[in-house]
Amino acid sequence: MLDKVSRKLITFPISAALIFSFGLTNVSADVKKVPDSELTMSSDLSFDIHKTLYFLQFGHYSPKRLDNDYSSRIFDDYLKVLDPNKVYFTQNDIDQFEPYRNKLDDLLKKRDAEVAFDIFKLYRKRLSERTDKILKLIDSDFDFEKNESINIDSDTYTWADSTREIDDKWAKRIKNDTLQQLMAKTPIEEVRENLKRRYNRQRDVIYQLKADEVFEWFMNSFTRDHGPHTTYMSHITAENFDISMSLQLTGIGAALNTDEDYTVVNRIIKGGPAEKSGAIRAEDKIIAVGQDGDEMINVIGWRLMDVVQMIRGDKGTKVRLDILSGDQAPGSPPERLELVRDLIQLDDQAVKLSHVDIPDGGQKHNYSVISIPSFYSNADQVRRGGGKLVATTNDVENLLKKVNQSDSEGLILDLRGNGGGYLNEAVSLTGLFIDKGPVVQVVGSRPNHRRVHRDTDSKVAYDGPLVVLIDRYSASASEIFAGAMQDYGRALIVGERSFGKGTVQYPRSLRDRSTERKSKIKFTNAQFFRISGSSTQHRGVVPDLVLNSGEEDIEFGERSYDNALPWSTTQPADYVAGSFPSTLVETLRAKHATRSEKSPAFGFLRKNSSRIMENKNIKELSLNLVERQKRRDQQEEQALSNLNLYRATLGLEPVTEETRKDNPLPGEDEHWNIVFHTEAAHILHDMNRSNKAVITQVSGS
Repeated sequence: MLDKVSRKLITFPISAALIFSFGLTNVSADVKKVPDSELTMSSDLSFDIHKTLYFLQFGHYSPKRLDNDYSSRIFDDYLKVLDPNKVYFTQNDIDQFEPYRNKLDDLLKKRDAEVAFDIFKLYRKRLSERTDKILKLIDSDFDFEKNESINIDSDTYTWADSTREIDDKWAKRIKNDTLQQLMAKTPIEEVRENLKRRYNRQRDVIYQLKADEVFEWFMNSFTRDHGPHTTYMSHITAENFDISMSLQLTGIGAALNTDEDYTVVNRIIKGGPAEKSGAIRAEDKIIAVGQDGDEMINVIGWRLMDVVQMIRGDKGTKVRLDILSGDQAPGSPPERLELVRDLIQLDDQAVKLSHVDIPDGGQKHNYSVISIPSFYSNADQVRRGGGKLVATTNDVENLLKKVNQSDSEGLILDLRGNGGGYLNEAVSLTGLFIDKGPVVQVVGSRPNHRRVHRDTDSKVAYDGPLVVLIDRYSASASEIFAGAMQDYGRALIVGERSFGKGTVQYPRSLRDRSTERKSKIKFTNAQFFRISGSSTQHRGVVPDLVLNSGEEDIEFGERSYDNALPWSTTQPADYVAGSFPSTLVETLRAKHATRSEKSPAFGFLRKNSSRIMENKNIKELSLNLVERQKRRDQQEEQALSNLNLYRATLGLEPVTEETRKDNPLPGEDEHWNIVFHTEAAHILHDMNRSNKAVITQVSGS
């Protein structure tokens, strides 16, 4: 059973991420507001508590004791979910519910979460009261010449002692909201109308939440303590989860998660409109959403599910997005994009073959590249109704026949951005490059429950020099494959440290009774271990050669999540370990360092990385319009300067902020693929020359 489950549930590296690609209806502003009387426990919700406790206690890989300490953490997390910036509740409000801090564990054991609804009712009351004040505040004539700033470091926020203190916080927040739109050259009256719509809409959304949705918020404050991938799903969320696993997605093709008040692009789906546009990238923030012909609606502070519902839609329809680029400083004005939703077929994510030529002494040396965007398979569909098999291993094997028949001197497997997929595809793909043997160990929640997944076929489809390219978005199945290649010493791993998701999730329906409103619990029930005994969890796969393309973001990936399972080890599998000689790896690193220091492309990447890290460290924003504009202009000037310096090395004319979008780099989306593939080919070529030198020395001695 574990094998069947794990095949399906290592696809998404981010537990909160949702692929906004489903053809359902959009959120309506005219939905009836839910009265207080309907926000209460029901027999179904009580039953969900009972089953959730059961699965987490007896099925979770690392169960926790439900005690007073756990209760206190649930209490704090639920308040953070409701009011993350501490701008609605006062300390007095919190004190009203403080007696429940150490009682939530006892209430949950009794299948009772009524206090969650009591807290929520007060929250939406406070939000409504505050919205009335905000709507008046928006019409204020702010002094943008005053030298003051707003704190954007949420880790330092505290509960206000009085409503007066909250008034002061909101005066700065609305001033900042206004200033940000003024910087985008929006007329002040339009700014005020935009903000009024935003906060009215926010109040409407909160008052439209039904009991099971509020319950979902509370339950996830409980389940999150078991790890970021353990999630309670209301029936709506459960339906979306089922749709997302179908691998046929209608929408713009991206995955979202949340970061503070923002909806953030986590991953771009290969073959979708987002990727084809070249205008949206991972870590961009979505500020506002609008349907074709309708007004833009600001979604800052919205629930992820509501943003998803606004963005998804039918094939051929248009959606507009206001995007704040991930490399822009906080407070910068967004850019507006229009995308046409489309059907993202499995074929669009299929593996692809390309080639790179490396000049050396008047000769050209050819190296092959196979890009693998995901570990996909329609094997289940083929078994049910026939048809042609479309699967990663099968497709790669067919491409390897072409590689073997060519004059290629080595192979690069590109797993950058590969978020995972089917476990058995990672295992069988490994089998194309090794004789036979273990590939990955899966350790379950029950004592001594261990399964070693093996390649049992001694056939090798390719035995030549091999480099595997990974980056921080390579996760789950990608990490299993890269880890196995590294443990066998079969391939040199190149790039940056991978995501670090080394766990298996298992979804279970909670309501056995016949009902259309079925909820689910998805919990971690196993962990992956490399055949060396090391986990991919938390640490990820560390490359043999880290590319000199910029500073590592230590707050990215699994290690950035609260309550993520730690890195650990288990007993190694029975295999013949391999590795590259340390002297060879040091030689390859030195040659790469020399090359990358002279490379305009890698220089540009390092500068861009430094700018992004600087922006991440910004904790205060000026509310002085001239100062803020000056700071933004300096950043834009530096960004354009870096870009134009790089464009000059390519023989391209410089661009301005206005002409930048219409003058992409040569090859558009393929440009950076070529940069990384070319450098990987250089590394392969260096490796080949070093190996030949060793063979020559041995044979001549």
